[in-house]
Amino acid sequence: MAATATKIGQSGLTFDWTNLKANPEIPHEPTLQAAWQTLKGRFESNEIGFYNLPVTAELNQKSEAVALAKRILEAEHCTDVLFLGIGGSSLGPISLLSALREKVSSKLKFHFAENPDPIECAQTLKKLIPSQTLVCVVTKSGGTYETLALALIALGWSGEARWSSHFVAITDPKKGDLRKFATEKNIPTLAIHPSIGGRFSVLTPVGLFAAALAGLDCDELIKGAQHVREYCEKAPLVKNPLMTLGAELIRQFGKRPIHVCMPYSTCLREWADWFVQLWSESLGKNSKGFTPIAAVGATDQHSILQLLRDGPDNKITFFIAVDEVAEPVVIPKEVQGLSFQGYPAFSILRGNTLQQLLKTEYQATSLVLTKQSRPNLTVKIDSLNERNIGSLYFAFSVLTAVTGTLWDINPFDQPGVEEGKLYIQSTLEKNGAGSSSQSFGANNISGDDDDQNSAVYRLRTLAQKTQLES
Repeated sequence: MAATATKIGQSGLTFDWTNLKANPEIPHEPTLQAAWQTLKGRFESNEIGFYNLPVTAELNQKSEAVALAKRILEAEHCTDVLFLGIGGSSLGPISLLSALREKVSSKLKFHFAENPDPIECAQTLKKLIPSQTLVCVVTKSGGTYETLALALIALGWSGEARWSSHFVAITDPKKGDLRKFATEKNIPTLAIHPSIGGRFSVLTPVGLFAAALAGLDCDELIKGAQHVREYCEKAPLVKNPLMTLGAELIRQFGKRPIHVCMPYSTCLREWADWFVQLWSESLGKNSKGFTPIAAVGATDQHSILQLLRDGPDNKITFFIAVDEVAEPVVIPKEVQGLSFQGYPAFSILRGNTLQQLLKTEYQATSLVLTKQSRPNLTVKIDSLNERNIGSLYFAFSVLTAVTGTLWDINPFDQPGVEEGKLYIQSTLEKNGAGSSSQSFGANNISGDDDDQNSAVYRLRTLAQKTQLES
């Protein structure tokens, strides 16, 4: 009988696809080989950098991120950190700090502004004191309008005298308005290598700088990614689930295009949000692509489990299960003033731990779906530490890259996102600086074919380029 669970080398991850299909089909090895060789060619030519990031200092920029964080922590002039970013530039650090919240040792308070929402922006700044707040602006291109809008507001709020001491820019090493401005104003900077797209950038300064400020071990994060990469280099393709699972998911796409990512850990709730961007933006092209949904167990058993079990059979559930936690939290056997007699629901819980309860909830949910022939797979994590989280990010990045390549699409571009950016740019340019007359109406966005500076004209060249997101 073929194995249906595999530990990913020396990492703390085990992929279990026992319940994905009754008789999983092993992809044709030459097909896998061709896809992997195509990917490896892109890695080796330095076109795509994330795969070599764990073994290349120039790509991960870990030393630079840790050194700058150390300088800021030693200065002791900040109590809060405000991160400005969107997409991978925010989901990466948010999910990383949330996943490892139990290990955060820094006294800094972290705040994230992702959306140019005026209510949220005003409320956030009201909570903070400019002289005690480090503002970190993250945009790969250096020209992301949502992030730059928030950055301009923060620059005015902080005051010019603090720009060089209370701001950090994480962006392209050479290009973009943010890089130019930071250089002119002596603002400390960290670089995102041009070959690494935003949704693949969590193990660059995008995530590592936040991790270092939080007191997390960046060496261990990178080590976790190294373990997965070493496994991919050594394991036979047909036995590596990061290579084979994509083929099975593609095979089921016609019937089951929706993927529910459901970690059984509140700490991984934001990681599921990170996965949603990775999976949808990478694979949603050419009328292909899965629709990912983020959920969290056990909470969402009370919102979507009924749908998963008895609704349309168009979904596959990805469970993420954590095996051990530092404090499992015992449910007391005895409570002063309480007699368990006569309270069967109380009695059945006594002496268990919350961790045991959560694991039982996951096992029950998986069983419910399996008995109803609803496919599901599980990624088991030994524990939530830096090494295993580094492995988790990297493993899903590889799975995404392989799945896209097997599907004959480019998993590293996002032409739809770029098109939206051009329409936004066109509208803002026509409104003019300081204009207060713009509305949210669709008629405010135009694309005149006879204007060679228009968004539509520039879109004609988009299909000829491989662009990485901001």
